Amino acid sequence: MSEVTATHLRMVLPPDPWTKAIEEQRVSIPGVTWECNTSMDNAPDRFVASVGLDVGENGVRHLVLKRLRGEPSAALPIFLGREHMQRNVLVPANSPITTVQDLVGKKVGSWLTPQSGTGAGALMMLEQAYGLPLAEVDWYLGDPTSLVTNRMGLRLHQGPRDVLATLESLRAREYDAILVTLRPRFWSLFGPDVIHLTGLDYTEFRPLIADPATIADAYRRTGLYPVSDLLVVAPEMLVDHPDLPGELVGVFSEANALAKEYMTTEEVRLADREIELLGRDPHRYGLTDDLRRNLSSFIDFEYRLGALDRIVDPEELFAPGSV
Repeated sequence: MSEVTATHLRMVLPPDPWTKAIEEQRVSIPGVTWECNTSMDNAPDRFVASVGLDVGENGVRHLVLKRLRGEPSAALPIFLGREHMQRNVLVPANSPITTVQDLVGKKVGSWLTPQSGTGAGALMMLEQAYGLPLAEVDWYLGDPTSLVTNRMGLRLHQGPRDVLATLESLRAREYDAILVTLRPRFWSLFGPDVIHLTGLDYTEFRPLIADPATIADAYRRTGLYPVSDLLVVAPEMLVDHPDLPGELVGVFSEANALAKEYMTTEEVRLADREIELLGRDPHRYGLTDDLRRNLSSFIDFEYRLGALDRIVDPEELFAPGSV
């Protein structure tokens, strides 16, 4: 009798508590083995590294663009790096800017483009949770020509070249505020505000929106806790393994449930406190009403920006058998 060969997966995942049980293979799928690259904190780097592999992440905007080109649905209802995207606006510690409305008429800079996951997510929250008229702010975001159609009529200008240049520009008061990418989940609610790609917190800056109660209230009022990236499986894997999407949702959900075993005591406290403030656990996988609402809102906002030619329904993004 011939021996059945196990399906082997090559994965690129973030080095976070909710993926550690996958990395350590504490959870399993019968007949499936895997190896994990968890060396990259930066989601865009993981997007690039996962090309040609079997399981990785991709941005929601990129997944919509793939569907618009007629490529097969390959996403899973799993979000590994969800951020509140409200603490992401930084100002100098002694800035007179104290409210979101104070940004009207001001200069806000970042290496991020407006259509990037964090760029679009933060802009969406400023508009929809705080009522900021986005067209009345000067945005120095990435390359202004990268947004082909400026449907919202934003005042877009050339931004700084990278994260360090963004920080230096705020120090020099070239901008009144900047947008940065921070850490996900409860860290994006409570801090500490470790600026992405630097590993450092900067005490000369402060988040414009810093009160966890205010951030949680925005979620309760709007239902928005942006999901800009989703886990994806290589479409070619689905031809011979149609059950794989559902199995991956199951095994990643198991790993997510074990996340607290990889957290410090303080992180466990903050994770529990987030659920208490929000009134629900926002990190359960699957195409819930919460995920559907957030994907629809994010896709609609990307369309309104001019980053998408048309809107697609969230269900169109997901691999068969995953929802």
